[in-house]
Amino acid sequence: MMNKMCNYMATGRGKMICAVASTVGGLHLMLTQTQPVLGMIDVPSIGWFSVQHTLGVALTVCGVCCLKNCME
Repeated sequence: MMNKMCNYMATGRGKMICAVASTVGGLHLMLTQTQPVLGMIDVPSIGWFSVQHTLGVALTVCGVCCLKNCME
């Protein structure tokens, strides 16, 4: 089952699904209030910006770049 799913993600449509999911997930992490990791580990933050927001920015950039490449 995992091989079948990974093979599907190598197709154009599969790549587009991953790119959209990464972009939406990144925007969600970037725009929501900081929360403890796994509900219990409180990671330090610098003002409003935290590890959660850093991950959100990275996912958003990766997702947008993948979307751009899928559309070419």
